[in-house]
Amino acid sequence: MRSPFRSLLSALTPAIPAGLFAAALAAGWCAAVGPAHAEEPPKQAPKTAAQAKPGAKQKAAKVMLGSPMTKVRFSEPAYPLTDDGTYRSFMDKILEEYGRRCVRQEQFGWEVAKDDQERLDYIFQGTMTNYGRMGYLLGEIHPKSVTDPETIAFLGDRDKERYLLVWTPLESSVLFMMCDTANKDAKTAPKK
Repeated sequence: MRSPFRSLLSALTPAIPAGLFAAALAAGWCAAVGPAHAEEPPKQAPKTAAQAKPGAKQKAAKVMLGSPMTKVRFSEPAYPLTDDGTYRSFMDKILEEYGRRCVRQEQFGWEVAKDDQERLDYIFQGTMTNYGRMGYLLGEIHPKSVTDPETIAFLGDRDKERYLLVWTPLESSVLFMMCDTANKDAKTAPKK
């Protein structure tokens, strides 16, 4: 069976620069910051090691076992990432083609060695299998706005909710973005 992520060294779409996820990890955006939701005001990034007081104990970066929004467990813990608007903009471009908009969002990342295709497959396939086990009906979509052949997008339906799930392999990491969607013309957010 052909792997869903062919090579990690491909050119990426301008919407998600290759260094964006690595920069998020380096800047400490993952540490002690939960998933960003559309309704919440942006949170300040915690101090990086360079900004921390000398001699202070450094905490390990926070990881999440699964998505609080979709209630699905990942195949291995992931770093929650904050959004400066780039992820949201990318997902909104995809959803525009389907007459939908992003209401709430989450994004996660895993660091993966450049040639570790086995681990990449494990993260992707295990997590997507868990979506199926939780009752999500998943369908791969091919939006025109996604020009990178290695970025994979899905619509996942469950209990009258529709989620956009987007996987993007980067050079030494993988990014998983998702959002709860609503009809583009709907005035209110979906109920939870």
